[in-house]
Amino acid sequence: MTNFICPVKNARLTSKFGWRNIGFGNEWHQGVDLASTGKVPIYASAAGVISRAQVLSSYGKVIMIKHIVKGKTFETNYAHLDSYCVHVGQKVVQGQQIGMMGNTGRAYGIHLHFEIHDGAWEKGQPNATDPMKYITLTNEPNTISINKGALTMSQYIELLNKIKELEEALKTKQTNSPSRQASKIHSTAWQWLKNKGLTDGTNPQNFLTREQFATMLKRYHESLNKK
Repeated sequence: MTNFICPVKNARLTSKFGWRNIGFGNEWHQGVDLASTGKVPIYASAAGVISRAQVLSSYGKVIMIKHIVKGKTFETNYAHLDSYCVHVGQKVVQGQQIGMMGNTGRAYGIHLHFEIHDGAWEKGQPNATDPMKYITLTNEPNTISINKGALTMSQYIELLNKIKELEEALKTKQTNSPSRQASKIHSTAWQWLKNKGLTDGTNPQNFLTREQFATMLKRYHESLNKK
């Protein structure tokens, strides 16, 4: 479904929809947490009317927007905001800035808690649905673009998981330094990863297993050759 866009540019998914434990025992997370590079603008995921703009319990400063998509009602929720620049009853268009990311309410670090409700938002969140069924981590539907090539969302998630594994290995100092230089294709892809905030900026030829990383990017390389 492409009627909704990611409300954060260059977003990183830091907590998924569903059961989780962040130190308070198992709890149901009725949305997703999205982070970026500090307090960045938050945008309306779809056109609609502002239904809430207030401080609300553990949400902190929150905005909610009601949408009509193909005759059906949805409501999106943007929580832990630092500030908002809209008011109740205001009409907004998709991609319009509505506030700034923050860490108000029960939040541990700057991020956006984002919910999509199939129907209206209600206490207990009975209509909450996984936002990742509706959005991608850029404002482009279906694919993550890398220069002339593109990764599907499943490929992107696979790559993200591999990067996390490699970063964990770096923390435990299980590194080695390949002798040969990284190829141009590796450097290009690595710059993209760095821009997306998926690496700590470490140079690819000094990373743990460059060959594993190269294998992950094989499909991307092949897609460029088909152009």
